[in-house]
Amino acid sequence: MKTMDLGKMALVMLAAICLAACSLEDDEPKDKVENVTLYVSAETGTYSPLMYIGDPFEGMQIREKGESRWVCVAFSTVDGFTYEPGYDYELLVKKTTLANPPQDASNVRYKLIRIVSQKRAS
Repeated sequence: MKTMDLGKMALVMLAAICLAACSLEDDEPKDKVENVTLYVSAETGTYSPLMYIGDPFEGMQIREKGESRWVCVAFSTVDGFTYEPGYDYELLVKKTTLANPPQDASNVRYKLIRIVSQKRAS
């Protein structure tokens, strides 16, 4: 009788462990996706990629709506957007913040939805 109770108890515990393990897989971090307004400056800047030793690269300066600081990034940072120097842009983009980014790359990806405005800088 006790042997059967121990067997049932072991089976119940094994089932509980399996269910707990399955629920942990569902709790993995997920990418955060949102639409944001992104401003692109008419002026370029320079940046140095992470872990890069050498001369800096020329890039475009961007900032998200609500931010005051410009950040210089590669011209290819916004997928689907071609930068032209001398123009200020307002873009609507899909911003994806990666839950598990590559070690050697940014955790943010931008994809152009549409160009809201493009104005020649004065």
